[in-house]
This record gives sequence, structure tokens and C-alpha cells, in this order.
Amino acid sequence: MKDFGFWVLILASLLYLSAVQSASSPPSAASDLNAQNQRPTPVEKQRNQVANKPRLTFGGYPCNADCSEDQAGYRWAEEHGITDPDSCTGDSGNFIEGCRVYAQRRGDGTAAGGAR
Repeated sequence: MKDFGFWVLILASLLYLSAVQSASSPPSAASDLNAQNQRPTPVEKQRNQVANKPRLTFGGYPCNADCSEDQAGYRWAEEHGITDPDSCTGDSGNFIEGCRVYAQRRGDGTAAGGAR
């Protein structure tokens, strides 16, 4: 009878370890298949669309939603005959980038073709 308590303790320990291991093990292939068959929620769809959307650029620089600030900087530089990119100033980084695109292209002879 003395050994009975020892074996109960061993059996309880094994059951506990088995339960802990199965709770922390990765999901089985069957549950992976179920997860693949579930449709994404509208929020997940929107996140995927934003992540997969190509980023707009203007003259090699990334720009905001419609590149309008970059275009305004380009037009301003064109109107003022800016030829040195270091002469570009403005209230926003995108405006300055548009100005720099014009000045750089003017320096290499490509400004007349437009900004894109």
C-alpha cells in the first residue's frame, strides 16, 4: 500500500504534463485546414488591400495620397527656373521633393518631359 501513493503521484504528474504539452503544441494540420477555409473579415480584407497597394512615387520620392504637394513643388520650381536642388524650400517635405525633382531633371536635361 505504501507504493500505491507513489504510483498515483506519478500517474497524476504524467497526466498533467500531457495536458500542458497538448495545450502548448502547435495546431494540427486539420485545424490549419479549417483556418484556411475561413473567409477574412472586412477589417482583414481592408488591411490586406492597404498592404498590397503599390506606393505612389513622384520622381523617385514617395508621396502622399495623390502626389499633389509634389506636383505643386515641381510647378513652382518650373515657374521660378530653379536649377539647384539645394535652393528648394517650402512648408512640406513633399513640396520640396517636387521642387528637387524639377531641379535635378533640369540639370540633366529631362525636366521638359514632365514630372512622372
